[in-house]
Amino acid sequence: MRIIAVIPARYQSSRFPGKPLADICGKPMVWWVYQEAKKVEQYDEVIVATESNIVLDVCKDLGIRAMMTSDKHPTGTDRVAEVARHVPADIYVTIMGDEPLICAEDEKRLISNIEKTTDADAIMLTEKFVHPVDVANMTTIKLAINDAGYLIFMSRAVIPYPKESISYAFYKNVGCYALRKEALDFYLATKPGNLEKAEGIELLRLLENHRKVMTVPVESESMAVDTPKDLERVRKILAKI
Repeated sequence: MRIIAVIPARYQSSRFPGKPLADICGKPMVWWVYQEAKKVEQYDEVIVATESNIVLDVCKDLGIRAMMTSDKHPTGTDRVAEVARHVPADIYVTIMGDEPLICAEDEKRLISNIEKTTDADAIMLTEKFVHPVDVANMTTIKLAINDAGYLIFMSRAVIPYPKESISYAFYKNVGCYALRKEALDFYLATKPGNLEKAEGIELLRLLENHRKVMTVPVESESMAVDTPKDLERVRKILAKI
């Protein structure tokens, strides 16, 4: 199978403008994501997808392959789909450009699982919440996962609610997921449903239409950089490497 990794890197982020180029130990954030992805030998290509000439120029200077995409895309998956129109593949792995702590070994686990799980339309990395405050944070997406490892629902609310037991481990998504080409085409051809519109979570489009999404749990320190405070946390972690 031909596998392409795409790193959506939107410069005009509403919450954190210029985020892909935020400095982390002397390198822009997107550089860290790209360098880790390049360690994954299963990827035929790794491409940064951006809507900004500024990001494009920085990537060129750093020897990073980048592609200009529309500034109208509402989600990272839509940006990946534009890349897919120009670069054919069987599987497209989305690695969010604001998660510089995602490691190559976890990305390799993602690939090995989608190759084995033939009935899954998509597959995503997940991890347990470590800090209780993050569970209550509406910017973090919580996951309902069945005993077979398939995703049932995604929400910004605390799910499931621990009414009967407090021993449940809450899971969040890591910003790395893979879609088969057929699933990506389906995503593009299907309008957002009510659940996706309410939560603002694009992969709900697959769940609302009975598509299967498998989860792969990993032990990771990954976190999305949504604010300057998040950036400081990431800088401290990467400074120790």
